[in-house]
Amino acid sequence: MLIQQDSAPPHYGREVKDFLNRNYPNCWIGRQGPIAWPPRSLDLKPLDFYLWDHMKSLVYTVSPINEKDLVNKIMDAATAIKKNDPGVIQNTIQ
Repeated sequence: MLIQQDSAPPHYGREVKDFLNRNYPNCWIGRQGPIAWPPRSLDLKPLDFYLWDHMKSLVYTVSPINEKDLVNKIMDAATAIKKNDPGVIQNTIQ
């Protein structure tokens, strides 16, 4: 089994690395891990290079005026993506 990290700061803290080294010695991929992996690798996070950027473009068509408006715009964008292209998440991953 291999564990792959995404280089988010909470995921490469000392406690996390110690846990992975104890439980998955020489079997985890990540920042400063036994198997090096480039940060922001397209292989690492397939949704980052398409879906979140697409959602962001929908959310920020008009800048949100407050936190509640932002949440509503995110929900609306997710609903629009699901309705207009129901296979987009699976297609992005594939």
